[in-house]
Amino acid sequence: MEDLGAATEDQVILAWLQAEIESPDFQAYVVGNPPNAANLSLALKAARSPDLRDQAQNDLRRQIITSAYGFGQGVGSFQGLGQDLRWRRVRLDTDEVGELFYARQGAAWPILSPVTRKVAEGATNVGHVFTGDSTNMVVLSLATGLCHSDKKVPEIIALRRPDGNLVILEGHARATAIVLEAHRFPNGVDVYVGAGPSVANWPYL
Repeated sequence: MEDLGAATEDQVILAWLQAEIESPDFQAYVVGNPPNAANLSLALKAARSPDLRDQAQNDLRRQIITSAYGFGQGVGSFQGLGQDLRWRRVRLDTDEVGELFYARQGAAWPILSPVTRKVAEGATNVGHVFTGDSTNMVVLSLATGLCHSDKKVPEIIALRRPDGNLVILEGHARATAIVLEAHRFPNGVDVYVGAGPSVANWPYL
């Protein structure tokens, strides 16, 4: 693991939006009800042509991710997490990505990794252990996309557990696909890691 230095919440939020924005379901969420196509247009620009010096863009990205996932609010994906998180950017090789723990949430990940909860086990099983939902297809589709694209992959977002190990906050499918296509990442992948006392209260550790 290579420590690349401190990261800001704005950087973490940008990575989260970039990971979600191409999903039709997420786009429908952004459009809203009643629908407003301008919402999606602004969100797409904020994700695809980001400027972290543009406070209006930062505010828009934060509004979207906070509304959808509870970023910084102690609810939703951030249940139990306080304002004490400090973020760093690290680079992991693909073996280290395989050592990441899946969060204890969602039905699919315990099925794919029942013994270790680690991404490496999930990657081994995703091709032949059916999760009962779309997870297998999502991961394998992502892996195919990684194999045939030179696009930058959004950073995985993780939390540092009290025992020092890293557990995924956002990017379960992406991490699994990266391990499947490890040859595409000879220089490793970047991960945002949040740490702070309140991580111990996260119910998905």
